[in-house]
Amino acid sequence: MPTRSDISICRAFAGKVIALAAAGLLLTACAQPVAKLERSSLSLETDAQDALALPPPGGPSVVSVVERRFANAIQQDIILSTVATTAGQNTLRVQFFGPVGADGGETTLADLQPTEGSIAREMRRVLPGIAMARSPLFAQNSYGPFGYATGRSGTNDLCLYAWQRIAPMRTEGTFRARGSVQVRLRLCQTNATEEGLLAIMYGYTINAAMGGYGWNPYGVLPAADSRLGMTGQPIHPYGLAGSAVLSASSPVEVLPTARPAVPRPTVASAPEVRVAPPPVPANAPIVPLPPSSAASSSQATPVVPPPPSD
Repeated sequence: MPTRSDISICRAFAGKVIALAAAGLLLTACAQPVAKLERSSLSLETDAQDALALPPPGGPSVVSVVERRFANAIQQDIILSTVATTAGQNTLRVQFFGPVGADGGETTLADLQPTEGSIAREMRRVLPGIAMARSPLFAQNSYGPFGYATGRSGTNDLCLYAWQRIAPMRTEGTFRARGSVQVRLRLCQTNATEEGLLAIMYGYTINAAMGGYGWNPYGVLPAADSRLGMTGQPIHPYGLAGSAVLSASSPVEVLPTARPAVPRPTVASAPEVRVAPPPVPANAPIVPLPPSSAASSSQATPVVPPPPSD
């Protein structure tokens, strides 16, 4: 049978084992790495300076940029300042199609030519309840042609929806796509004109590019004017004809301006004072008036007979 000393030794050993196990668990908990927060959303807000495109100077300011990466594209919703009572947010959406790399998502984004049906669905989604009329006019900015539609909201704000796809021309020698850019502009503003809203679509600039080899959605740059640097090919400033000669203009004599005449104050004339005739006594003799010329002409004129003849 175990003695009391053996039992005490076993108890001391068990206590040490339990203490070592607790210390090991504590050290294991402290040695675990810090948990990393995994976001379930694929859209992240970035700085305004990282926007793929910017409105023209004087246009609406950039409020924020929401970016989403796909397996084949990068999409940015560039939120613009809004001065309107229409529900919704002014947005410039830009989609870059090309080699995204390892940072891309798992889903792909369709890169299709804009059609009447697709544009109608987009306008119903971003401008619900507003009757939009497509413009039949041809419009083109620095990146190529684009289409647009305008309409009035229930609060009388003028709204614009514009669309553009920038892509090079496909040729027989093209083995792969060079990439493309899709642009959508949703803009509503109070007391705006169609020309004022279109100025945003005409003047926006793309300030980014994909680093993949051969990514060039803009196509081949046009050659410079062949007249540049050639003799016998004069190039005149805009508005001057070929025979126009710039000459110094003769000095123009500046005449002193005449001082305006100051009207003199008029002196008011004294009112005419009529003097009443003196009263006539009641017993004064009545003197007849002298005969007038009419009365004297009516009297008989004496007739003188002619002298007797021999």
